Amino acid sequence: MKYRESDTDKELRQWFSNDLSKSLLRRMVLTQGSLRGVNSLDISFNYPIAAFAGVNGAGKSTILALACCAYHAKDDGFKLPRRKNPYYTFSDFFIQHAEEMPPEGIAIGYLFAHDNWKKTESIPDGKGMAWQVRKKKKGGKWNDYDTRIKKCVVFLGIERIVPHSERSQSRSYSRSFADSKPKGWEAKVKDAVGYILGKSYDDFRYLEHSRYSLPLVKIGGLTYSGFNMGAGENALFEIFSTIYSCGENSLLVMDEIELGLHAKAQKLFMRKLKEVCQETGTQVICTTHSKEIFESLPEDARFFVESIGGKTRITAGISPEFAFSKMGSPGLGEVDVFVEDEVARAIIESSLTASIRSRIRVKVVGSAAAISRQLAALYVREEDRPTIAVFDGDQRAKEKENLNHAKKMAEKNAKEFNAWFDERVAYLPGDTWPEAWIIETCKANLGATCAALSLESEGEAGDILEYGLQAGKHNEFFEIAKNVGLDKQQCLQKLAAVAISGLPEEMKKLRDLILSKLGSKSAEIK
Repeated sequence: MKYRESDTDKELRQWFSNDLSKSLLRRMVLTQGSLRGVNSLDISFNYPIAAFAGVNGAGKSTILALACCAYHAKDDGFKLPRRKNPYYTFSDFFIQHAEEMPPEGIAIGYLFAHDNWKKTESIPDGKGMAWQVRKKKKGGKWNDYDTRIKKCVVFLGIERIVPHSERSQSRSYSRSFADSKPKGWEAKVKDAVGYILGKSYDDFRYLEHSRYSLPLVKIGGLTYSGFNMGAGENALFEIFSTIYSCGENSLLVMDEIELGLHAKAQKLFMRKLKEVCQETGTQVICTTHSKEIFESLPEDARFFVESIGGKTRITAGISPEFAFSKMGSPGLGEVDVFVEDEVARAIIESSLTASIRSRIRVKVVGSAAAISRQLAALYVREEDRPTIAVFDGDQRAKEKENLNHAKKMAEKNAKEFNAWFDERVAYLPGDTWPEAWIIETCKANLGATCAALSLESEGEAGDILEYGLQAGKHNEFFEIAKNVGLDKQQCLQKLAAVAISGLPEEMKKLRDLILSKLGSKSAEIK
């Protein structure tokens, strides 16, 4: 269905298209070079909120990093805790290992709507649209940071949804947080979050210690802090408090804007965010994996990022349905499979036939605790989409811990939750982390390993696998890749296939669980 712009949308567009006083970012172009695989970029901003969707690795995070580096800031400008500077540089985002090549020969153009340019023939009154270019020559440094336009920029990554109970600094200062002087915007933040979550907060304020803060709210006779808030509630207080802390005219850059929020809350969040952007003159650039976020924005505020034939392609104005069908949203994949990392994904995909792989979506979540939280969220939202959580083999010993973590997040202690959880949980083979399991299994099948990596002898294959183990946890395939002239992902896929080929029975339980969710009676494992 075609998006119908509201009065708020029209007012935002009118403001954004005509305001020169806030140095709004109107276009961003990568004119030379390549950054983290992004080699072609030309984005025009015609609305104050822009959302980028795309599969993992398409370049969304790189786009956010480039946006953060568009501006400079005053030395006393607002900055997040643990940040040394109130502004961002490319080195904040583009970090290299000693053996990686740094980006070179880069040129990035930024087009601003600004009212304080140096007067020139093209801008005689110093007001209008003009470019600034950031460059990095081969062997050189990025040019002229201090000549950038001054503006408050804040980047909020996915760490914002980490509960205060899991943040080391919050736990360390749990008894040290104390009242601070009111900032003046507490009532606005309280009302915004209450509107989104359907809560009537009687009071909200931040407790502070050193550079850190802890939200505290009151509803009726109940007072509770960020230690006892859900991830979404904590994130909302942080987002809106950050916007108001920046003051008028700032750029908020946010990774996965929908994190921690269910579908209805996402839509209400976008509605309130638009109002706050209008009030404060804030521009927002974000990434999303949510169809609801896309549906809440005008067509030209939606961008889909993909790599086609080795070239980065950005499609503006894409429909939510098409964008998320390309990403494998419901309707393509029939079952979601949550895993901890790319290694787990490779093991699972190597163990299934193409006909089964085409019917599932394997989602990398990040950790065992994160998988437990995702299962808890599904339970709370009562979503009926078939879902399986596959923990690493070394998590078998922590089965009870993971269950209790999910129970805590879901606020459930009933036996029916235990059964619901157990029906959706499986484990990778072995009793160690997946990289170690793959390599140890391949060491028992050196002939197949030698063939997979195109090595000259089984002895060479054994030595290279041993080098991988000696590299340390999660560094194994990086070390192997160096010795065989392939990239890390290629090595992972080839060796995962070798490991699985000899042990079909160890994957049978997982295969059968997937089939049961698909409603299939039989399928062959590779």
